[in-house]
Amino acid sequence: MTQHYLFISAHLDDAILSCGDYIHALIQNNYQVTIATVFTGMGTDLSMLARILHKKFGLGMDTMDVRRQEDIRAAEALGAAVIHLNLLECIYRKNKDGSPVYSKLQNLFVEELGSEHEVIEEIVSVLSEQIIVGNFAGVFVPLGIGRHIDHCLVRESTERYRVRAGTDGQIRLMYYEDLPYLCFNQDKTWRTELAAGLHEQRIKLQHWDLKAKINAVLKYGSQLSLLWPSRTSMLKQMAKHARGVAPQSKLHAPEGSDYFFKVYTADVNEPLPLSGIRT
Repeated sequence: MTQHYLFISAHLDDAILSCGDYIHALIQNNYQVTIATVFTGMGTDLSMLARILHKKFGLGMDTMDVRRQEDIRAAEALGAAVIHLNLLECIYRKNKDGSPVYSKLQNLFVEELGSEHEVIEEIVSVLSEQIIVGNFAGVFVPLGIGRHIDHCLVRESTERYRVRAGTDGQIRLMYYEDLPYLCFNQDKTWRTELAAGLHEQRIKLQHWDLKAKINAVLKYGSQLSLLWPSRTSMLKQMAKHARGVAPQSKLHAPEGSDYFFKVYTADVNEPLPLSGIRT
């Protein structure tokens, strides 16, 4: 029986930016992968922050339609299935008086989950209604590196869902590093805070997995200029990140050598697909 793994993503690009190479390796080894993205809906009466970001996307009022299509094409390039849960991401959320919850970009990286209790409940609800999480062999969620509010909400909500479902032992929850935020190196305390109590495990990947990931990332045309100054800088960052987890750091380019993908688990003996080398 083919094992099926679920990757939960905050936004339309997060899972593939962070795990596209691992997803490719899983699929190439006859595993099934579904990517469930939580925040894929778009609000109306856009705030100034939302309008500024839309301008950077270079898209009109059909922004989320275009982004959803980009996500479908990126997942198809890897062979993964997608589910869009259509909740509103942070730049579209409003307070009860109609004012934006977030009016400045820096406010998205504060990680104040207490003020987003209703969003947490909404995520738990859509997970229970639209996805039978227990049917998957394992569920991968973001650690929250960079402290983007939506990433942290997805992690918190998935953990709450597992507890409320009363299936702690049945739902295998695993954590992935958030890229490109990890590469920005601004979250200095993520290991002691976000990965506290977790164990790092390493899965060997090949250079063609990195190539497949880069090919999929390029499908997100609207997001490239928002995240990187140029396509070249994106390619360099991807290669540099892989070099950092290569054996003896000998990976000098996407075609250079094998390297490792990191996964974090509560149990040091947690079996992972394609695993074999652990720290």
